[in-house]
Amino acid sequence: MVTLGNDELKCIALFEKLTGVSPEDCLLEPGRVTFVVREGEMGRAIGKGGSTIRRVREMFRKQVEVFENANTLEGFVRNLFQGVVVKSVAVREAGGVKTAHVNVEEKDRGAAIGRGGEKIKLARLMLSRHYGADLKLL
Repeated sequence: MVTLGNDELKCIALFEKLTGVSPEDCLLEPGRVTFVVREGEMGRAIGKGGSTIRRVREMFRKQVEVFENANTLEGFVRNLFQGVVVKSVAVREAGGVKTAHVNVEEKDRGAAIGRGGEKIKLARLMLSRHYGADLKLL
């Protein structure tokens, strides 16, 4: 279960007011706000031609990331790497620690890691936050 503070709850309320979508989670960082929306609600959060998410970014004056939740750890991992071809996700457990081994196309490896490792760091944080699992990129 994710614990949200007052600032995160305010961000969720503003996001909901702007998009009509109630996020399940909000991660507030310097320069970035990340939301997790219910499965099937990503289209409403983005809006036609990206109009809704542009309005959200203007209001927050920060980078805004939106991910769709999933019923499974594997599905959630795939959603975290939107825009990247994920060949496979294998979940292994050793010593009580779950690790999602994510295999991506070689040409998409840079996109999966992100500039300065930001995308992979965010994916690890969100996976730990929601499933208590670690992530390894193959």
